[in-house]
Amino acid sequence: MISLSTLPIRDPESFNWTAHFQNNHTHRLQIDFIHEPQLTRREKQQIFPSIQIFQKGEASDGRFLLSCAERYAQKNNDPEYLEAMKWFVREENWHSAYLKKYMDYHQIPVRSRSALDDIFRILRKTGGLKSEIIVLVTAEIIALSYYRALAGCTASPALKSICRQMLHDELPHILFQSRTLHRLTPGPLERPLRVLLMEITMTVVWLSLKEIFQAGGYSYKRLASDCLGYLRQSMEIAENGRL
Repeated sequence: MISLSTLPIRDPESFNWTAHFQNNHTHRLQIDFIHEPQLTRREKQQIFPSIQIFQKGEASDGRFLLSCAERYAQKNNDPEYLEAMKWFVREENWHSAYLKKYMDYHQIPVRSRSALDDIFRILRKTGGLKSEIIVLVTAEIIALSYYRALAGCTASPALKSICRQMLHDELPHILFQSRTLHRLTPGPLERPLRVLLMEITMTVVWLSLKEIFQAGGYSYKRLASDCLGYLRQSMEIAENGRL
């Protein structure tokens, strides 16, 4: 687990998030398939079901999230926040595009539905911007462990480069969205509810993708330790504005 305090973002409140996302946009990953090996049938069966799930999850158009962010920005006279959120959604969509490009290369179709994605989408729309962000941060924390595990169980240079890019982008995402939760003022039950949501979600993800996690060197204990460790950092930022 990486401490979010080690990121080159000293003050999440005054940090120019729009410029951060725009800079990432101009330095998007160029996936190189020159040295890509032919995957065996067994390798494809191992990695692609989970990649299909995460590709679907990253592909949201963000309409509900952006409509909530727009209401918040108008109420608080904060157009910069809305602009940053628009760039955040673009970056998430690029993540989906990276995975789709990898799937296309290996002739793997995208999934039209994902039960995990359906559950996340329902939860995100239960209570406005705060619910959106809490569920979003939960998913992104779990994604950190998933992409580390995925990188650890493949010899594919292209897939490893995608995983590195995901990890590079997702850590600041957690900081950005945790700072949003600070703006929204955490309630007295928010901490235990976030812990409960994380415990349920990581257990469901573990049971669904156990083979990938184990192949990538993860036990359930390690997954729980990483996820709850990142969650504690996120909650501290939400409550205090910084680590």
